[in-house]
Amino acid sequence: MRNTQFEIGEKVVCLNAKRRLYNVGGLTENEIYTIIGFNPFDGGLILRELKSPNSGFRAYARDRFRKLDYSFVDQILESITPKEEEIVDDFEGFSLN
Repeated sequence: MRNTQFEIGEKVVCLNAKRRLYNVGGLTENEIYTIIGFNPFDGGLILRELKSPNSGFRAYARDRFRKLDYSFVDQILESITPKEEEIVDDFEGFSLN
């Protein structure tokens, strides 16, 4: 189950940019946005990068987003960062003389 407890200042990723019954305006799937507030009536997300033209509070439905997964970035960095023993192996037999 996805955590839908969002906070101001948090980065989110758009999962669904499709238009619904009303004109959503400008969302792009897989784009990263920053939360700057919430619609007090329905909890919709107010984003720094976009303004929903048909919302009085310029908010987007929260079910269109998920939190940015920083663990994914950590996994990528770990997979491309050489381990200490790999660095030592690369210099075996190398001499500065």
